[in-house]
Amino acid sequence: MRRLIARLSALPHGIRAAMLYAVAMGWAKALAMVTLPLITAMLSPAEFGRLELLSSAAEIGGLLCGAGLVDTLYRFGSVPGAEGRAVSARLTGLALVIAALATAILLLLAPVLARLMALPTPRGDIMLLAIAVSLEPVLGVSLGWLRMQRRAGAYMAFAMLRATLQYGLVALLVATGHGTSGVLLAGCLTSLIVGSVLTRRQWRETGVRFAPTASVSLLRYGLPLVASGLANFVLGTADRWLLVGTVSAASLGHYALAVKIAMIVALLAQPFELWWFPQRLRFTSTPEGLARSSRVISLATAGMIGSGALVAFAAPWLVRLLAPPSYVQAVPMVPFMVLAVVLQLLGNMANVGCYTRSTGALPMLVNGIAAAVALLLYLVLIPSFGVPGAIAATVVAQSVRFSVFAVLSQRTVPLTWPYGRLAALSVVAAGVAALPQFASPRVSVACLLGLGLIAGAGVAGRWLRRPGRGLGLMGNRLEV
Repeated sequence: MRRLIARLSALPHGIRAAMLYAVAMGWAKALAMVTLPLITAMLSPAEFGRLELLSSAAEIGGLLCGAGLVDTLYRFGSVPGAEGRAVSARLTGLALVIAALATAILLLLAPVLARLMALPTPRGDIMLLAIAVSLEPVLGVSLGWLRMQRRAGAYMAFAMLRATLQYGLVALLVATGHGTSGVLLAGCLTSLIVGSVLTRRQWRETGVRFAPTASVSLLRYGLPLVASGLANFVLGTADRWLLVGTVSAASLGHYALAVKIAMIVALLAQPFELWWFPQRLRFTSTPEGLARSSRVISLATAGMIGSGALVAFAAPWLVRLLAPPSYVQAVPMVPFMVLAVVLQLLGNMANVGCYTRSTGALPMLVNGIAAAVALLLYLVLIPSFGVPGAIAATVVAQSVRFSVFAVLSQRTVPLTWPYGRLAALSVVAAGVAALPQFASPRVSVACLLGLGLIAGAGVAGRWLRRPGRGLGLMGNRLEV
């Protein structure tokens, strides 16, 4: 165990942090998969559908209550020393105020919100969900502080504690017959417990300050990012609402499966994003920082393009693994949805310059433009082309988002991109993604192995040609 810890400590911080974040995510996903059969066995389809609807409402509520405070922390709290701690103290105080106000407002509106739900929902379920959603800013600021301070181990511990507590309570409450209310109660109790522990820790490290004047300037940056997040939400989910009634339920199911498989690329990128996003604004003020940012973002971009190609290549096998044969029509959709996801991730990589301003208005504007393009194309293409129209609209909108972010960000933070290499990699990735659509599985795998051998030989050749590299016999030792 000591040797393992020593080897982990010797790794570069970015790699070590990404590994720890991946462990935390893997733990949470594994617990979710383990408890899913219990939930589906104990809940009727109607109850499960209501739970999914409430989860969607919670996503929007968490975005609104969060008020962009985490990104505000990354923007203004990244200053080292006392100044950064002071900003964090003010943001923690602001998060507590927002949590208290949101809880009071949502509890008062619970009867109205219950009547507005598309499916019959008890008022008590709305109240449980309201408490959990209202605590999101407190959890977000405290966990964001840990990430910004490069405490990946502490973040992993709290993330695993949160997942273990929540899914343990879910299993206990659902197994004892509490149904949907049990799932919501588990989330509410988990948020209260973990939020209390994190707030106490934050109080010790940075203090908590209630500063109305400073809060106004902080909200000036954060609130536009709420609209930006809502635009992204529209960009990612509005197509489902417009497809209902236009295409068959089977086609909608095929599309939903293709989207879930494509999101594997985003899941693979998330450990890197958890490490990089809190750090990236620190490196925008010096030439050395810009050079480092360029290297990191270029490598991440290459990794995302490669991950997308592999997920698209594996689509036929993934569909057979995750669904019965009736879902085979999802296979041709996966590469195009992967393209949309990769474009979204590249937009996140290229937008650093848009977050260095005094407000979050520019990201809101760009995401709003992309959402407007998506909605317009959905309305035009979906009635005529159905699912292919929705896919085409999403790809075009994500392309617009990536392009506009890249152009505007370069004016503030001029990163150096290896355009030629990334373009060549994109061409190869497109070929790999298209292979299973035109060739048999054996031929596809053989071609992929051939490309891998060629790429490996090329990397080895470049490494051997570098000064000081190569193999040489010195005495009886082989030196590299």
